[in-house]
Amino acid sequence: MGRQKQNKPRRERSIGPGNAIAGMLDLPSVISHGETDVVLDVAAVGLAGDDLADDRPAYIRLSGGSVKLLPEGLRPWARDIVARDLVLRAAGEASLFPCRIGFGVTDGAAYAALL
Repeated sequence: MGRQKQNKPRRERSIGPGNAIAGMLDLPSVISHGETDVVLDVAAVGLAGDDLADDRPAYIRLSGGSVKLLPEGLRPWARDIVARDLVLRAAGEASLFPCRIGFGVTDGAAYAALL
């Protein structure tokens, strides 16, 4: 009998020469109730490099294929989402992605929320 393939969690590929980056994600300021954040169809959230360190640049890959860097303030959020997605997939559950995510700035701080 041959070797059995192990189901290892799939990680989003690192940003590299083959991955064109469209620039920094431009976040709108959400000052009052009724103003809206920007809602994007996100295929994946990733971190540059091979670990989940907070200092790694974070990015989103949009469903259309373009890649946007996330502001530094969203790096911890990105790390947490990537880790959560890896745990789900390792347990055989559905990935968080693709999904819709709302991005914005309120009270001077960047935020992201899965919708």
